[in-house]
Amino acid sequence: MRESVALHGRDRLHYRIANPWQQPLGRIEAFLRPIELDPQSYVLVHGARLLSAAPVGLDRRLGIVTETHHLQELSRRRRARLQLRALLPPRERLAGAVCCLVDGRRWQSSYYHWFLDCLPRLLAAADHEQRCGEAVRLLLPASLSRWQEHSLQLLGIEPGRHLAQRPVGGGGIAVDRLIGYVAHRWQRLGNAPFDAASPWAIGRLADQLSRAVAATGSALPRRLYLSRRGVATRQVANEAELLALLEPHGFVAVQCERLSLSEQIALFRGASHLVAPHGASLTNLIHAREARVLELFQEDHGVRPDFFQLAMIRGLDYRHAVSAVCAESGHSLVNLGQVSDFLAQTL
Repeated sequence: MRESVALHGRDRLHYRIANPWQQPLGRIEAFLRPIELDPQSYVLVHGARLLSAAPVGLDRRLGIVTETHHLQELSRRRRARLQLRALLPPRERLAGAVCCLVDGRRWQSSYYHWFLDCLPRLLAAADHEQRCGEAVRLLLPASLSRWQEHSLQLLGIEPGRHLAQRPVGGGGIAVDRLIGYVAHRWQRLGNAPFDAASPWAIGRLADQLSRAVAATGSALPRRLYLSRRGVATRQVANEAELLALLEPHGFVAVQCERLSLSEQIALFRGASHLVAPHGASLTNLIHAREARVLELFQEDHGVRPDFFQLAMIRGLDYRHAVSAVCAESGHSLVNLGQVSDFLAQTL
């Protein structure tokens, strides 16, 4: 048996963008018209099975629980194999209610996808607990990074509710009650782009995380440059020149991967200006409150709407610029004139 449980109604959005340098809009353009998001709801499946290493849910009638594998088209052959496996006796049983935070595409190790695709599922778990008075256990990646563990702690998830996911063959895992929910990349009914994020879900998650991090007593920098020098791809080839332009205006270079999650939340919560190459560190825009943002895209990587959406959801002032590619390194060559204009427009 399946139940569909409503969480939030339709959101109607009309995002706008400042584009002073007439930059290519890429997929951002699809968000610059009135759009209507699907209502937010989750499914509660009684007597479910979870099968395969990237868990796919099936109900008692062998129907696929699509909320456990969104953005994936299962071939007829794979569907048939899963349905045949579900006829076998289960190798393991999980009593009570379970919510799976293991992403079906195995992207859960990504900072961005953990916060946008995995953690919002806790909103459904919390709603079930409130409605039914039943604690929900969480099926989690077998190995969690420090920031993943920290995020669960900040959201009040005690270790006793953790279930480490591991491959189970045969008939998979029988689950008394399986909770499935998708808040991002799940637009199917209206006219919104498929990967439109729910402002309601992102706002609820961001507020919970922010409340869990106390205000710091020390003064934090408010003008930030997010450096990618610690990662292999899409670095800024002329970063020294860029910093020479930014630092006299009080900008501080930050490598987010060197900070704890609480430090990142506190830093972004107080930021007034952010200059950053496109990358996972900009996921922290969910914590920003009043920042002016300049996102730097590398031209061979495309202009993507991920962080534009987060900026719009949080009510931030957003601009973007597309950088050429350095022939020697393959990294970005940022147009310093555009950065200079951004400073003149926003400081």
